[in-house]
Amino acid sequence: MKTETAADNLKLLQKGSGKLYLLCVVVGALTGFTVSLYRLALNFFNHFRTEVIGNSLEGKPYFVFVVWLFFVLIGLFVDYISRKYPKISGSGIPQVKGILLRQLDYCKWLQELIAKFIAGLMSIGAGLSLGREGPSVQLGSYIGFGMTKIFDRDTIEKKYLVTSGASAGLSGAFGAPLSGVIFALEELHKFISAKLLICTFLASIASDFVGRRIFGMNPSFDLIALYPKNMNPYYQFILYILLGVIIAFFGKLFTVTLIKVQDRFKSIKLPRWVKISFVMSTSFLFCYFLPEVTGGGHELVEEMAGGNRTIQLLMIIFIVKLFFTALCYATGFAGGIFLPMLVLGAIIGKIYGLTLIKYFDIGIGAVPHFMVLGMAGYFVAVVRAPITGAVLILEMTGNLDHLLALVTVSVIAYYVTELLGLEPVYEILFERMPKDTPKEEEVCKSKTIITVPVAAESELDGKKICEVAWERDILVVAITRSEHEIIPKGDTVIESGDQLTLLLPESKVFKMKELLYKQGSH
Repeated sequence: MKTETAADNLKLLQKGSGKLYLLCVVVGALTGFTVSLYRLALNFFNHFRTEVIGNSLEGKPYFVFVVWLFFVLIGLFVDYISRKYPKISGSGIPQVKGILLRQLDYCKWLQELIAKFIAGLMSIGAGLSLGREGPSVQLGSYIGFGMTKIFDRDTIEKKYLVTSGASAGLSGAFGAPLSGVIFALEELHKFISAKLLICTFLASIASDFVGRRIFGMNPSFDLIALYPKNMNPYYQFILYILLGVIIAFFGKLFTVTLIKVQDRFKSIKLPRWVKISFVMSTSFLFCYFLPEVTGGGHELVEEMAGGNRTIQLLMIIFIVKLFFTALCYATGFAGGIFLPMLVLGAIIGKIYGLTLIKYFDIGIGAVPHFMVLGMAGYFVAVVRAPITGAVLILEMTGNLDHLLALVTVSVIAYYVTELLGLEPVYEILFERMPKDTPKEEEVCKSKTIITVPVAAESELDGKKICEVAWERDILVVAITRSEHEIIPKGDTVIESGDQLTLLLPESKVFKMKELLYKQGSH
């Protein structure tokens, strides 16, 4: 819904939030229902794939050829859907950021939601090394976006509903409602406001309630990891620092590999159907000879916690899983990198723990502990969201004893990746993603408002309004500070924690919103 005047826009800020909160609960419940169906269907497809592969080995030789042909046809069909609805491609998290920054629009939200659901089931179900969590976030954002259209909500409330849907999507995918909230605030918005916090909490709790009470869903990983209390605490601290440094370098390896393989896949001068057939054939072979690297990897993590795989085999699995994930993501199929990241981190933690057992004689019970540290650290190194990483692992293990260790590894991994100059992977993917360009006939004289948060030590922090080099036609109309609204003047000093309400032409939002957010956060 477009607005014509500044007065109309400012009235949006004064609206009550009761209806918005109710819609957030509805969005959360619908997202929980959708994502729970998605999880159940994926479990069915994965078990079905395993049975088909096993039965083909016992049947006649030509049956293996039929299975291979079926894999290729699935890939070609998913590729057709992905090209018809390009906004469903990949993880979906960069697309959600695009919606929030007004650089994308879900013009066919219901069709795209259905297409994302089906394409994700078929691609992950066919053994591609992709995760369900990213698509679950986008499925939630589609539902939030749809509610704004069905109930004719304004652009301000659209931001809250889309964010609530994304938060509920992650909550439903992992069975971790607090992680859904933190992810939405830390990764999607990068700031906290009372209204945003309430909206995401309501949606995440509603999603988790539906998943647990109606579908009987449990947290994503059934992983028991006990804290090694018999180890010297100073010795542990050194081991955590070393693990954080190691994971940071492997995190950079993941991001670089993902981007390089994506570029290489696009540059190869072959028909697209040939490249898709190659990827599906690769998945087909791995299903027979190295099934550990296929699919998202939930089962692999749970098996490793008590398994007896050697360090050498784990290294092979890590390398193959890394490159296979990058290759699968390069296709643009509906599937994310969230879960494969956690799996790779768990493998590093397992190798690290087994190495300590071999050379330093620590107890075997410490291996799952280092696995969960590896998962959190690897997520932080790649995504650069330390709070989300720590909270997610704490929710999945249900053991607060890991808190100090998780924070230590996460902070070290974050700091080292910063020294390495590694950008967050979702920021990189967002920059590389095609954006919607505003049509010339849509450019008009209407105005709109946006809210820009101000972080400590950012470009705006500590400056007077008159000292900021604002773009032409941008007006600061209000500053929200500690829940109080200030009418700004030229000599008003902007402080960290402020939320700036800016008025600007509708036609400039596409270009300016991301830049303004960077001024407030960098």
